[in-house]
Amino acid sequence: MKHPTSGKEHVGEITFVVDSSVDYDEGGSFSELTNWHPSYNLYTTDDSIIVQVELAGVELRDVVIFLRSRYMYVSGNRTAPRPSIAERCIFHNLEIPYGRFVRRINFPMPVETRQHTYEMQNGVLTLQFKVVEKKIIPVEGE
Repeated sequence: MKHPTSGKEHVGEITFVVDSSVDYDEGGSFSELTNWHPSYNLYTTDDSIIVQVELAGVELRDVVIFLRSRYMYVSGNRTAPRPSIAERCIFHNLEIPYGRFVRRINFPMPVETRQHTYEMQNGVLTLQFKVVEKKIIPVEGE
């Protein structure tokens, strides 16, 4: 199911912060708390940019997207599941990263920050952004 979003709101469980006066702290305290960076794919169509972010095991309510016309940050948290057995266990292999994540994604062209949709399917968050239309202003000659 695709969810349209606009402004700063809590829609369909993902929080979007769009063109806010609050800047995301790129190199500050967030980077110190980051445990992993999700992988992503980005592709364009004639009028859209589509971004797919691999977020297996992440709850939508734990995702925040800071959106600007030329880039976005995807931020959130993946909580480690509790072992399914009640007795003592010893971990032998832990490859799946858990904890806080942040990923900056640059757009190849500006997007309309108030016109986007998203859907989460099989652990992949797909976001679609409308590209800013080029405005041509005719100049009258003498």
